[in-house]
Amino acid sequence: MSYYVAEPPVDEAVEAYFEVHDKYIEMGLPTYIVSPRGLGDERLLLKEAFRGLVQRLKPLGYIPKLSLHMDRYAITLGRRRLDERGEDYRVNLLLLAATAATVFVDGYIRSSNPVLTRILMPGVPAYVNAILFTTSILAIFGLHELGHKFAAIYKGVKTSMPFFIPAPPGMGGTFGAVITQKEPPTNRDDLFDIGFSGPAIGLLVSLIVAVIGLKLSFIVPAEEILDWSMRFPGVSVRSIPFPLLLSLLAQALRPTPRGMVLILHPIAFAAWVGCIVTFINLIPSWQLDGGHICRALLGRERHRRVSIIGIFILLISGYFLMAIMLALFMMWSRGMDGAPLDEVSPLSRSRKLLSLLYVVMIILTFVFITPI
Repeated sequence: MSYYVAEPPVDEAVEAYFEVHDKYIEMGLPTYIVSPRGLGDERLLLKEAFRGLVQRLKPLGYIPKLSLHMDRYAITLGRRRLDERGEDYRVNLLLLAATAATVFVDGYIRSSNPVLTRILMPGVPAYVNAILFTTSILAIFGLHELGHKFAAIYKGVKTSMPFFIPAPPGMGGTFGAVITQKEPPTNRDDLFDIGFSGPAIGLLVSLIVAVIGLKLSFIVPAEEILDWSMRFPGVSVRSIPFPLLLSLLAQALRPTPRGMVLILHPIAFAAWVGCIVTFINLIPSWQLDGGHICRALLGRERHRRVSIIGIFILLISGYFLMAIMLALFMMWSRGMDGAPLDEVSPLSRSRKLLSLLYVVMIILTFVFITPI
């Protein structure tokens, strides 16, 4: 076709990757009706051609979106926001410092327990355990978010650096961390990879932290705990529900005979917190990591229904506040779920198989929280 609906290099790029059957301006946006070149599975050819087109158009200041209109493939071009300013990390660093402080205070309060300082770990200052707890928490959450970041860099998707979220001491000192995507992923494969990478790495780090923490934990007779309550009025040793991952590790590394009780080292408690946050992130709702994974796996409409199921999972699991917040965010955003640029191409078979590991991760980290 001899006429242009965008700049000549842009039109030529589209025609280099696709057979263009028609092109026009629709609602101010250049639009192309296309079909993939070559022989084979049409949707796989479409996926690879569109990925190449995205990489070619981004430097030209455009982002294409592929959709299916009736029985025709349409590519619509939107302008890419080019931010020529250097990235400012001051807010990231301030939040990191604030979160480190709140986590440290939380760890110090827990480590100041006289059971630890005078009986189980005499001679170890509370601030040492607080530092170990803080390092473990920041490693779990920080590497979780960097997993997303590195996956996004590999896929060519611009994102922010992690923003840590401080929380009041007594609640672990942090609500975790987030990164923000500055542009959509190319296709379902990329959406899956970016969503899956964070909890996968976070869980791996939690596993390492758990092994170290359990090795350092203590096994004491149950009657000794009763003695502590009399020697230290106001100090209580609480039982917490273990996720399956910690239960299996505890059985292997610190088997507890009948009549004995396992007392967690602060590092092991950090692993417990890591499992809880990983479980919440894996819930298949909204823009949580599990939401991105299920959005890539199930598509738009089924993901919306599954998001509601995810909120009910949180409710029956005891995470009432998180369930309410998530429901409010979903209503506020009207179900916007970070759709990829290519919604037509299918998720790859290898990622469909990897979704089984996603289910296993949920099972390993599930913790039912009961009111204290």
